[in-house]
Amino acid sequence: MEKAATIEDVMAIIDRMSQEIKARSLETDKEIKETWKQIKETGEQIKAMSQETDRQFKARSEETEKQIKARSEEIDRQFKARSEEADRQLKETWKQIKETGKRISELGGRLGEIVEYISSPHLEEKFKAFGIFLDTFIMEHTLEEPGKGIIAEIDIFLSNGDYAVAVEAKVKPNIRDIDEHVERMKKIRGYADRHHDQRKYLGAIAGMVVPDQVKAYAFKQGFPVLVPSGESMELEYPLGFAPKEW
Repeated sequence: MEKAATIEDVMAIIDRMSQEIKARSLETDKEIKETWKQIKETGEQIKAMSQETDRQFKARSEETEKQIKARSEEIDRQFKARSEEADRQLKETWKQIKETGKRISELGGRLGEIVEYISSPHLEEKFKAFGIFLDTFIMEHTLEEPGKGIIAEIDIFLSNGDYAVAVEAKVKPNIRDIDEHVERMKKIRGYADRHHDQRKYLGAIAGMVVPDQVKAYAFKQGFPVLVPSGESMELEYPLGFAPKEW
């Protein structure tokens, strides 16, 4: 027969169970604290990782922005350099064009002088074919009036007491040169009238190369044409031609 439990036995059991529960509670608290510690550490790690990620992203963004800025500045520098070089080349080109034009102009003037000198030998005798005997020869004759300046510039001027001939000398005369000489002859006639010069005025064209159509146009305007022939110039005009008198 088993012995009946006493109050002391019951209290001992309760005390033992209480101690076990307390021990388990302490263990649970310890586990909970350890868990929270781990959670906190994990959170800090996550925060640190997030901050590092942000730092790296910011650093990369700044580096990218820096590279973009540097590239943009380099492009601007190259564009400016190319623009300055283009401007320099354009100025140099215009300078060369201007110098070339000046040389051409100077050459044209010298060639004009050559034509005048070639035309000059015994030029007075060329107009005997028209019954005109000239005795005065002037190169680069200028007509001027006070207050009006230069009225006309004549390359070669031939004259006597009754006639005067104004010769326009060109390397290769064209239609416009003929028209300009017509206008020159009108101005010369006006000048002569104002100065009571009753001589009859004739015009002529001299050229190293004179196209046939230019010759024909000159003849139509009443100008005989002087063209190269050997070491001098020969006066050409069509059959039945009579020079125009101004």
